[in-house]
Amino acid sequence: MLSVQWIIKYPWRVLIVVAVLGVALLPAVIGCFGRLSPSGFTATGTESGRADRLIEEQFNEPAADLLFLVSGPNSMKHGKAAATGRALARSATDRPGVARVWSYWDTAHPALLSRDEHSALIGVELTGTGAEAVKTAKRIVPGLVGKHGEIAVAAAGPVWSSAEAVRLSREDLRGAELVAAPVVLLILMVTLRSAALALLPMAIGLVSVSATLGVLGGLTSVMPVSVFAVNVAAALGFGLSVDYGLLVMMRCREEMAGGTAVADAVARSVRSAGRAVLFSAATVVACMAALLIFPVPFLRSLAIGGITVVVFSALTTVVVYPALLRVSLLPASRLDRWLSDRARSLHARRTVSARPSEDPAVPGYSRAWAWLGNKATKRPVLIGASAAVLLLICAMPLGRAQFGIADERVLPASTLVRQTTARVRTEFPEAVGTRIPVVLSVADPRSADTTAHVDRYARRLSTLTGVARVDAVSGSYRDGSRVTPPAPAHQALAGDGVTLLNARIPTDAQASASERVVERMRALPAFAPRVVGGPTARTADTKTELSQRLPLAALLAGGSALLVVLSFTGGLLVSFKAVALAVLSLGAGVGCLVPLTGQLDISMLLLMICLALGLSVDYEIFLLARIEEQYRSTGNVRSSIVHGMASTGRLISASSLVVVTTMSALAMSRITSLRILGAGLALTVLLDATLVRALLVPAAMQLAGRANWWLPGWSRTAPVRAAPAVSPSTPGQAAEHRRIS
Repeated sequence: MLSVQWIIKYPWRVLIVVAVLGVALLPAVIGCFGRLSPSGFTATGTESGRADRLIEEQFNEPAADLLFLVSGPNSMKHGKAAATGRALARSATDRPGVARVWSYWDTAHPALLSRDEHSALIGVELTGTGAEAVKTAKRIVPGLVGKHGEIAVAAAGPVWSSAEAVRLSREDLRGAELVAAPVVLLILMVTLRSAALALLPMAIGLVSVSATLGVLGGLTSVMPVSVFAVNVAAALGFGLSVDYGLLVMMRCREEMAGGTAVADAVARSVRSAGRAVLFSAATVVACMAALLIFPVPFLRSLAIGGITVVVFSALTTVVVYPALLRVSLLPASRLDRWLSDRARSLHARRTVSARPSEDPAVPGYSRAWAWLGNKATKRPVLIGASAAVLLLICAMPLGRAQFGIADERVLPASTLVRQTTARVRTEFPEAVGTRIPVVLSVADPRSADTTAHVDRYARRLSTLTGVARVDAVSGSYRDGSRVTPPAPAHQALAGDGVTLLNARIPTDAQASASERVVERMRALPAFAPRVVGGPTARTADTKTELSQRLPLAALLAGGSALLVVLSFTGGLLVSFKAVALAVLSLGAGVGCLVPLTGQLDISMLLLMICLALGLSVDYEIFLLARIEEQYRSTGNVRSSIVHGMASTGRLISASSLVVVTTMSALAMSRITSLRILGAGLALTVLLDATLVRALLVPAAMQLAGRANWWLPGWSRTAPVRAAPAVSPSTPGQAAEHRRIS
């Protein structure tokens, strides 16, 4: 059985096994990026999804996976421009992975020619999955874009936007590592006052992230894994692993300061701090698991990636980290003696000249956090209420937040693909404008009776506010009147047992006005069973699915976090307080984010909520662990709070700075969704580590007093229930206890 003693006794065996597993996972890590999914942002199993499947099966409408904008100084209808455009379309047809190509020169469809005739479109439908389509696009687009004689070709379309997102996310991940790693190393060096020791938490961060990438690479063969899962897992895993390693390291140095041998200090620190690490990881995992109830592949893959990296972070901390500490500290006799001598010298100086707020038994004791704890517990109502009001003010902008789902607008405005997409939407509104398709199930779509019913339904549909035109098998309609008689193009809207109507709207697919059009269309009675699809309906259905399942997800995340904290502390009130304050800091963080951005990606927002809730409770567990230890020893609420804050203040400050650094690096991403996630988490953690952890928590616990650890009589006995006051264990604690009391 693997135990701490065994790990410390045979550290090289553990490290060799980890190295072998790392080599085995290396192919999966290397191949991970090539198989990541660029899509999956909309909900599955919805009405719009059924409509889109019927359209794909029945009407064989080409999917515009790639759009090539061909433009030049002359008309595209004839001459060299037309010949070049026709040749480009033919060359695209011959490429592997291309299912179909259509263009203005092949179809002569006026919607594929701009009004000034200086631009035309080539559409390409690709085969395979999303990841395979991205690979095909990367292969064929570079050879088609650019200058071709007098004309210029630029690429757009959802697949090319996804390909650019994949490229930027990979580049941003490398950039984030280059920015975050040196800053995190500096934070650890300042906190631990040792360059050698600062490298150890970073080492387990590297191990946990690498293992997660290997698992994600393996999962890509059985399920779609979002391209953004790698960025999120890397930032989260690195931050958490460093946090956990720092917690164990500081506890180890406390043990060594008391004269404990290195091996015994490592064992004790893993047993004590390791318990907090495991409960903390369980909290984050429980919060992330709540995302699995949402029927959005993007969210589910991010949840799986997050859960995986948290589990690896905890495992590496309690399994790999003790071996690293044992190998790094024990054989290095000079470093070992230096640390021991340094600790004893520091202990002696503090014993002679310790200030009243300082504990000579704890090297990491923070006078600043002790001062904050004293102030907050002395005037808990004033300070607690002031901090709560500030957080509520920060949360106020939430009321005017707007939500959407990811599309090409996650790319920077400076990218060519986004600029080309904007041009295509402006110059070719009929070809790529917002369309809301309605599929009606009928017995005979081409019969006179069905055509008459379609005529009446299309007339009513065209009168709805926001609908510009309706195309049906019976013709085209505007404002309740038929403006175009049936033509061959209209007859193609009749399928096998279904008939299709296309409602054209002038607004953007994700605009609120467009979603209201979908609501009106679904509320309009139809003569036959019908389903409404298209991008606007997919957006509306995704928001509906997310909003309907949000209460259950919140209940699962909050309830799980509450149970974990309750199991850790044994106090009902302190557990409720931990979750409530986490929600408050989360609301403040998201509220601060609203003025900084326009439309919030609702999927990333849900991910941010779960992560922020887990991280907030994570810090609470670190703090409560030390408060509970002191309360067991003294039975005095106020001195326990102050001692707990002073003992963990430096750890919480360093840990929050590490997470803020990694998330700020994520916020530097050029992908809007990742930028929102990183900025939101950085703001939330910053507020949580300052206003909440430094002011609200001590004030609330002081007001609750001994009731913090109360449990109903019918429940299991709490670990701490009205512990009797006993003599403090050290002279420094005794002095502090007398002064505070």
